[in-house]
Amino acid sequence: MKDPYEETVDQPRPRMLTWLCVASFINQGVVFPLYLAGMLVSQVIRDMPPEELREMVEETYALFIQPDQREQMITYLQVLQANGLALMGVYALRTLARFIGTLRMWQGHRDGFHIYTSAQLLGILVPLLIVGPISFSFLGFVLALNWCYLYFVHRKALK
Repeated sequence: MKDPYEETVDQPRPRMLTWLCVASFINQGVVFPLYLAGMLVSQVIRDMPPEELREMVEETYALFIQPDQREQMITYLQVLQANGLALMGVYALRTLARFIGTLRMWQGHRDGFHIYTSAQLLGILVPLLIVGPISFSFLGFVLALNWCYLYFVHRKALK
């Protein structure tokens, strides 16, 4: 007689879950080095005088972006001067945790969904606590929720 608690033969991973995981791996492979580079940049600009920072942005981007966009960039660089190492560190850790969650889902484990979702939501909340609302992006929030939802839909395929 067959034991009802015995593991059944693993079903193949749904195609959509495979695509989601591959897209997540690509995203994480691109942004993780960028966050590490951001940590280095924040260290380089940490002691830069405000006038020098403004001049650097004006000289570099005068032909490419509008004056109001340059002001936004200067504001963001000032945030990086003050809190860049912590902010980029949080983003890098979030990406690493998302990678672990995605890898666990790729391997068919349900805990990967919880790891991924927790990393996404904490990756939005913690930067708000560090630097305030300047770190919040409504579009980023909606995209994070969308990815969590897409993985949520496929959680039944995970053991």
